[in-house]
Amino acid sequence: MWRKIVSFTVIIFMVTVINSCKKGVEPEETNYHNKILFTSSRSGKAQLYMMNPDGTNIQQITSGEYSHSSGRWSPDASKIVCSTDENTTTADYSMMEIFNADGTNKKLLGPGSQMVWFPTGEKIFFTYCPSCEIGIFNAALYSVDPQGNNVTVVSHDFGGEITFSVDGKTIAYIYVDPDDSIPDPALKFIDYPALTNIRLVGPKGVMYPIWSPNGQEIAYSSQIDGTNDTGVLVYNIFIMDSSGTNERKITTHQTMEHYLFPRWSADGSQIIFTAYSIDGTQRKYLYMVNRDGTNLHKVIDDSTISSADWSK
Repeated sequence: MWRKIVSFTVIIFMVTVINSCKKGVEPEETNYHNKILFTSSRSGKAQLYMMNPDGTNIQQITSGEYSHSSGRWSPDASKIVCSTDENTTTADYSMMEIFNADGTNKKLLGPGSQMVWFPTGEKIFFTYCPSCEIGIFNAALYSVDPQGNNVTVVSHDFGGEITFSVDGKTIAYIYVDPDDSIPDPALKFIDYPALTNIRLVGPKGVMYPIWSPNGQEIAYSSQIDGTNDTGVLVYNIFIMDSSGTNERKITTHQTMEHYLFPRWSADGSQIIFTAYSIDGTQRKYLYMVNRDGTNLHKVIDDSTISSADWSK
């Protein structure tokens, strides 16, 4: 009797092992947190790629006959919104497209650009000019939910880059006084959703602002004090306190490049940015630097990069 029980147990174990081998090991789910999303035309047409912060494990996310660029991670790193030339309007306004982080379940949201996620992920804010088709240029700020519904005009007074405070209660945006003979962009704050209490913050010459993950600082590009070794005025990366004070330059130019579009790491210790050459070669690179300005280095050797974003 004992031998029969042992034999039966052995048979059950072997069957279990065989079935497990047939099913195979389930693949581990990709962790999309702390990943750098970037646009590259390395394969011909501009597409989105993803990689680790050290430049390893590069994966192509989008492909096909249409271009994809300017991707932005959702706050939970589960989705991406980007620009595409699919169904481009007659005024050359690109379309917004949203999809899962692995590139699946694509959906067009409509025309728009300069997309920014609300901190909770429940809305996407974007710039759109509904009258550009007939030559009237009056871009405004809109919002839409990730399903493509509830398109809402937020304000007609916006028309450029915006960034939200961590709590979603303040919008920082670029403003250029139309009466200025020489455009000198400034940073303004406005309370959200009331859209009241507009105030000028920090120095002039601010471009591409991005709020830090802890809400205490804003990184941006500026030409202030930006003359390189050859005397050419170039953009550098700066950081200021969210109050608009304590501005400091964290990059110093040695080359003929503009440093633009800063993006923070999840812990706020590092910043990536795109470098655009101004020596006639039209090269673009992705750099990384510590928030204190140390360890400036190129992340990958791809001269076709045009934008990047860092997931939280």
